[in-house]
Amino acid sequence: MSNRTRELRVLAIDPTTRGFAFAVMEGPHDLIDWGVKSVRPAKQARCLVGVAAQITFFAPSVIVLEDTSKRGSRRCRRIRRLIEAIRNLAARAGVRTRLVSRRQVRNTFAASGATTKHQIAVAIAEQLPELADRLPPYRTSWMSEDYRMNIFDAVALALAFFAPREESATRTPRTMKVV
Repeated sequence: MSNRTRELRVLAIDPTTRGFAFAVMEGPHDLIDWGVKSVRPAKQARCLVGVAAQITFFAPSVIVLEDTSKRGSRRCRRIRRLIEAIRNLAARAGVRTRLVSRRQVRNTFAASGATTKHQIAVAIAEQLPELADRLPPYRTSWMSEDYRMNIFDAVALALAFFAPREESATRTPRTMKVV
């Protein structure tokens, strides 16, 4: 691991219909904290108060969010606006933000054969055993997504941020072997 990644404290945030999930990491193997913050009702202003508290408490170097402008993002308009508001909040707090697309997340885990959300969550639980007991069961088509899956989505965003990048003309991220 380079000195660059050791110095970074990353706060990855995954907004949800109920609030937001977060993961704090100081490298691809150093998970500091994680969780789901429920905000009722899940209004933008109340979510921003919760995110501001996380920024104050964890003092991250970078906030990682989903890039909803890229193909493959299926986020509703409210969540897209919330992500933009979080970026503005971070800028006011002097914290850099980084956007990671769902495609970058999938590419990060492709080397380990994980392509679905559940497979990525299993790969994360194998890499970070402290999350193993939070792994939701496999979801069938008639089931709602378990709220704990958003923790894995936040960690996946952070791991995609830490994944090494190719310096090619296409600027496609290299896959990271998750062990």
